[in-house]
Amino acid sequence: MEAQVIQPELTSRSQRPIVELLSLALPTIAQMASYTVMQFADTLQLAIGAGDVAATAAGMAGFMVFAVQAWAFGALMCVNTLVSQSVGAGQQRDCGRFMWQGIWFGLIAGLMLIPSMVLVAPVMRALGHSPELVAAGKTYYDIEVMALPVRLAGMAVGQFLLAIGRPGITLMAALCAVSVDIVANYLVITGRYGFPKMGIAGAAWSTNAAVCLEAGIVCCFAFSLTIRKLYHTTEWRIHWASLVQLVRIGVPAGLQVVSEVVAWLLFCVWIMNGFGQATVTANNYMMQYMKLSFMPAFGLSAAVTALVGRYIGMGRLDLARRRAHLGFFVAMGYMICCGIVFVLGRHHLIGLFSDDADVIRIGALLLLFAGVYQLFDAMYIIYIGALRGAGDTHVPAWATASLCWVIVVGLGAGLTFYVPQFGPTGPWLAACLYGIIVGTFLVVRFTRGEWRSIVSGNAEQGFPVVTDPKAALSNVAAT
Repeated sequence: MEAQVIQPELTSRSQRPIVELLSLALPTIAQMASYTVMQFADTLQLAIGAGDVAATAAGMAGFMVFAVQAWAFGALMCVNTLVSQSVGAGQQRDCGRFMWQGIWFGLIAGLMLIPSMVLVAPVMRALGHSPELVAAGKTYYDIEVMALPVRLAGMAVGQFLLAIGRPGITLMAALCAVSVDIVANYLVITGRYGFPKMGIAGAAWSTNAAVCLEAGIVCCFAFSLTIRKLYHTTEWRIHWASLVQLVRIGVPAGLQVVSEVVAWLLFCVWIMNGFGQATVTANNYMMQYMKLSFMPAFGLSAAVTALVGRYIGMGRLDLARRRAHLGFFVAMGYMICCGIVFVLGRHHLIGLFSDDADVIRIGALLLLFAGVYQLFDAMYIIYIGALRGAGDTHVPAWATASLCWVIVVGLGAGLTFYVPQFGPTGPWLAACLYGIIVGTFLVVRFTRGEWRSIVSGNAEQGFPVVTDPKAALSNVAAT
């Protein structure tokens, strides 16, 4: 009977699915892409104002910061899953409680990661980088890692706001953060208008200031009177059952993220280093463009996670499936356009960062591979988000992480050190092979519907289910 009550309203809502998806996705994309845009701005402004070494160090150190927090980043994305399913099931009180478990998780994880700064210099030296690059990278890393507790706690709040259908708040916060970062970089990297010349340290402090501002804005809205009353966001105490639930589905997702990020970090700073500093620099600049393509897609993936979770919470698995496929077609269109730009404008794009002929030549070559990679990256990003929304995190996590290490790191390193005549083409062929295999695997897994067996066991697994159809419908209408 509950399904019969929900059916008519959902049918009317599903008449304009693209509007529903994009209204949530576009602000989500801005929120998810904000840190990437800040990293891009840091690298570009350092390349112009401080040279290739500072820009390369910032890119590498920023990647390392993301690598150490990636497990927490992946886990906190599941705040979106749990809150979305609670919204769909009409269980408003659970929403604020899940948000707070994410905040506590983020604060603790961030504090645990601060001591990692002692490992940065030894790791970079072990990977064969120059003393100058190591010193600059450590400076950037040490400053940025201090903001991790705020960044991760703010992410939990941002995922909560996305799940309850308040993406405009995250959009505003992201735009403010990016603006502050760019302006602050302009003032302190080279020292303008009386500000001190801080170089790479200034870029890192600018990013931290922007991250804190973004977290502060989303928190102000999450604890506003309307949201506080509707979703009980003042329930700040640790709720062990909810925290365990977040950890149970979040940790596999987090381990999948960190495993892949670390694999790609080794690919960029170790495997590419086998071909010399010019290749490392060119690959760093190329990756800045790759981030601009895949991080907005991750924002779209977060929207797909929210919609899949919400419709599963309502018992509408058919609509959950359709929103996932729609998200893929939107992401595919965007990322293929990015690929075309990468291929056609490859020399000019790298030339924005450097005037070194070797860097431009190698970077232009690597952008060809980036262009090919786009379609399969869209498959991976969207369907991993759809599976996360359904609570299917274990098998995708193990499969994608294993494939990444075997193909990207293992095969990539083998081609680099045993068939060096291929140059950077060899490891990037391995990377493209990984993209093809993992993208296809995730599409097949979602389409075959193994996640349906997880949904059918929601009561045993602890996921929200529809207990109040009227409340579920009113919440969806409100969001």
